[in-house]
Amino acid sequence: MSFLESLLHELQDQLLPGDSAISAGQVAEAATSERLNVTLPAGIMNRLKQQALKEGRSCSSLATFLIEDGLRRHTVIQ
Repeated sequence: MSFLESLLHELQDQLLPGDSAISAGQVAEAATSERLNVTLPAGIMNRLKQQALKEGRSCSSLATFLIEDGLRRHTVIQ
């Protein structure tokens, strides 16, 4: 059972005893953060790993920062 499915079942048990009308999609949309799977070329991944190591942070944390920064520069996030 995936994490999302287990979360769905837990929410269904807490919110709707005996009724499982909430979909996995609704649970995902209600999440405050979501997981994204991105395939990077080896050279980009190596650069990301090196920079994350240099900054003492995880690749995920650095990737999140870089995506947010890129979106801000393109005025998508205000």
